Amino acid sequence: MKYEIMLKKAMYVLVFLIMASCKNDKKKVSYEINGIVEGFNDSICVINQFEYESVYFKDSVVIKDGKFKFTGTIDRPRRTLLTIKGMPGNTFFWLENTQTSVTINHDDLKKAIVVGGKDQGMANLHKSRKRPIINKIDSLDNIIMAGRETGNLTHQEQDTLISRMKALNEELYEITNTFIRDFPNSLESARTLNESRFRMDKNLFTELFALMNNKTQASIYGKEIARYLKLNINPQIGDKYVDFELNNSMGQNTKISELRERYTLIEFWASWCGPCRESNPALKKVFEKFHEKGFNIVGVSMDHMQEKWLKAIKEDSLPWDHILNEKGSWGDVATIYNIKGIPDNILIDDKGIVIGRGLVVDDLEAKLEMEFNEK
Repeated sequence: MKYEIMLKKAMYVLVFLIMASCKNDKKKVSYEINGIVEGFNDSICVINQFEYESVYFKDSVVIKDGKFKFTGTIDRPRRTLLTIKGMPGNTFFWLENTQTSVTINHDDLKKAIVVGGKDQGMANLHKSRKRPIINKIDSLDNIIMAGRETGNLTHQEQDTLISRMKALNEELYEITNTFIRDFPNSLESARTLNESRFRMDKNLFTELFALMNNKTQASIYGKEIARYLKLNINPQIGDKYVDFELNNSMGQNTKISELRERYTLIEFWASWCGPCRESNPALKKVFEKFHEKGFNIVGVSMDHMQEKWLKAIKEDSLPWDHILNEKGSWGDVATIYNIKGIPDNILIDDKGIVIGRGLVVDDLEAKLEMEFNEK
């Protein structure tokens, strides 16, 4: 009798769990991506979901009968990159827990038409506003490239076309700013604003961020914008430098303050940066000329791959101290010093005061000559 009662109780519990499970399954929302593409049967289609700047999840399928399909579930809308093996270009879109269609009518993924949820709708609207200007820029670019190949364009004609392209890029910039003002609470606006920080005036950047509601500011892009605004000290000539710590070539945490001499150049560079590598021989001569007097260089590499960084140091025979900023332009160090491109540098004196920024090698040499002669 007791056994039967226990069995009934167990059955009740099991039925309850099954019902709860079914209830949860009904609530579970997933995404479905359906793609149409011609001429690429048996090719591999890949999607990379991004967690800000790094890949969060990767999936791939084989294209069959001109179609492909992805299914799954995500915790929040994610920027997703779609590529197809053998097809040029790629396309970014917002992946959401809903139906998304991708139509590729040309042999170029950049021209793919993506229809999806709310955030993708905002991205499509943003793109449609920019499209007329982008078409004009592409047209001018094609004219310039063709002219260079054939030699039919004079230098003056090229300069005129380049000036027109720059003006169109300014129009594009204003279109984006207007879009952010019109739709401040969209993820597309938060993403776009974050990517604009390298060229946008900081006051305007702060103003546009303030338009966003708490939910948008709490998004992954909003948090990155807030981090940037907090860290972007951007010390100028006459300001105290900001110390920081990164790993050296031995993998040891090293502070700039541990490497400082009477004068120290913090040189931002990378193995893949052509102008950086080209200036290294001249920079070595300046280092050798002033090092014994109390001058040091700390190379801060923006490389993402340690192997390439170490190889470049060896190939260029760089005798000064080196540390690695693996997060590149998006890392704390680049944010603190507002590094928007490389090569770039900061020269500090024995008191830690910034006395030079963005110095080319000849100006650096002249500056050091003057400083050491005065002392």
